[in-house]
Amino acid sequence: MRPTLGGRRIVLSVVVLATLAALTGAAITGGQSGQPSGEAVLNDTRDRYATAESVVTSAEVTVSNGTANETTTVEFATAGNQSRTVVTTENATYRTGVNETVAWYVGPNRTAAWDRESAARPGRNGSATLDDRSLDDHENVSVAYLREGSDDGTDAHVIEMTHEGDRTTTATLWVAQSDSRLLRAETTDGTNRTVIDYRDTQFNVSIHESTFDPPADRLAVTSVERYDTFGAVQANTSLDLPSLDATFREASVIRRSSSTTVGQEYRAGGDNVTVVSSTSDREFDSSGNATTVTVNGHDANVTTMRDRAVVYWRTDGVWTAVVVDGSEDRAVELARRLDG
Repeated sequence: MRPTLGGRRIVLSVVVLATLAALTGAAITGGQSGQPSGEAVLNDTRDRYATAESVVTSAEVTVSNGTANETTTVEFATAGNQSRTVVTTENATYRTGVNETVAWYVGPNRTAAWDRESAARPGRNGSATLDDRSLDDHENVSVAYLREGSDDGTDAHVIEMTHEGDRTTTATLWVAQSDSRLLRAETTDGTNRTVIDYRDTQFNVSIHESTFDPPADRLAVTSVERYDTFGAVQANTSLDLPSLDATFREASVIRRSSSTTVGQEYRAGGDNVTVVSSTSDREFDSSGNATTVTVNGHDANVTTMRDRAVVYWRTDGVWTAVVVDGSEDRAVELARRLDG
C-alpha cells in the first residue's frame, strides 16, 4: 500500500484499488435478470465517494503469499481537497496528508512537507509500501456481477474486476446494497493475495480542520508563500537562489522552524522543471541509486524518483535540486544551465 495525496480518490487508491475512481472503459458482463450490472455497482460506489462532502473510514489490510502474512491498519479522512491517512504496521506508524497549503509526510525516521501545488516532492525512505497494484489499463479490465452476499451481516453486491496483463489480477469487491460503500475487497495476482476489510465508513460528517495539519511535535510548518516572478521570490527569502534561463512560472517558499525550502517552477523547451533550494538538514534522497556527476564545479548526484529525473547537491548547508519530467541526461543539462 502506498499512501497518496490528492483528495477524495485517495480513499480508494490507498488500499490497492486505485482505479475504482478512474475506470471508465472496462468491458462489462451483465448480471442476471433483475440484478444490476457490475459496472452499475462500480459507478454507484465511485459516485458515492466522489460526491460526499467528507469521508472517514478505516481498513485492515492483510497481504499473504502462501509463506508469509503482513497486516496493516489504515485510517483515512477527507473533506473537500484535504485528506489525511494513518498507516500502522507491526513496527511503525506512517502519516501523510494534504491541507489547503502543504502536503506532508511523517514516518518513524523521516519527515517532509512541501507546497501542495509544487511538482517537487522530497524522497521518502522507509514508507509503508505493501505493493500498490493498480488496474489502470482500461482496455484490459472487465467487470462482472457475481452474486448477492454479505459482509458481517450487511447485504452486499459482489462484483469481480479482472485485469489481463503481464499477470492476471482479479479483484472481488463487496459493496453495501444500502449505501454503495465498500465493505471488503480481495485481490490476487497468482502470487500475492490481499484482503481489505473496511470498517466504520461514514459520509458527510464534520471533520475539524486541524485533522489535516502535520503533527506539530514532528513537523511544524509556519508558512507557505507563493510568488509570480523570480525577483519577488528572491526578495522574500534570505537564500541566494539560482535562476534558470527558461520561462519562469511561479515559486513557493515554505518556512518551518528549522528550515526554509524554495521551489521555483519553470518551463524549458516543453519540459516542466522545478528548481529546489532547501536548508533542511535531511538528505534530499537516500535511495542509494544515484550516479555521481559534476555540475558547475559541484559534486552532484543524479537519479530518478517517481518517474522524474533529479540532480541534487549540497553547498554551504543548502541543498539544490533540479527536477524535470525527462531523462537524467536532460536533468543534468538543465542543472548546468543554472545561473548562481
